[in-house]
Amino acid sequence: MQTSPTLYRIGRVLLGSLFFISGILKITAFSGVVGYMTSLGVPLATFAVAATIVVEFGGGLAIMSGWNVRPIAIVVALFTVAATLTAHRFWEADPANVQNQLNNFLKNISIIGALLMLAATDDGKSK
Repeated sequence: MQTSPTLYRIGRVLLGSLFFISGILKITAFSGVVGYMTSLGVPLATFAVAATIVVEFGGGLAIMSGWNVRPIAIVVALFTVAATLTAHRFWEADPANVQNQLNNFLKNISIIGALLMLAATDDGKSK
């Protein structure tokens, strides 16, 4: 239930744009992202980056447009959990980077919360 469809749409577009833009940036810097994922120990980094682009670009676009939002928001939330646990392990960071990694970890936790709220409230009529 939304009390303001306009604010809901704006929020959905803003949330989706984070993933959509991240997907575009990964497309334009594909080899660099593969190198970064490899340095994190991600197996099959090239495949992982391609899958990440599909989830971020496609999921972000779907959320922004209001298409199939409930299942897409759940998929993007699960992806964000995996990305957070892979890339923002503040508990393993050197002392100079702990605060930065903790901030990114907490930001992602908040984004996961927003995606779960979106999945819980989207009824397919809020485009």
